[in-house]
Amino acid sequence: MNIEVKEDASLVSITVNGDIEMMTIKDFKERLFEIGHNIDKNITIDLSSVDYIDSSGVGVLISLLKLQKKKGKSLNIKKVSPKVLNVLKLSSLSDVFEM
Repeated sequence: MNIEVKEDASLVSITVNGDIEMMTIKDFKERLFEIGHNIDKNITIDLSSVDYIDSSGVGVLISLLKLQKKKGKSLNIKKVSPKVLNVLKLSSLSDVFEM
């Protein structure tokens, strides 16, 4: 899995390439929480190149969303692959995230 981060004056854009699952969750969680805790900006995440996300990956996204809301900032998930969108819909989370 590869995580690319771009930052401008008001936004952090994160692009994830590769699966988000048990073998990669530690890096994913550490990177996203580092950004969430240290940068006071809105965040967008591009998941178009993620074919698989498991429950631990979804949990990281939910935790980051809560952190962003606590700071008064947004978390927007954009360009979701069909498989990831299906997981979010099945878990009733597609309406929770700004998409």
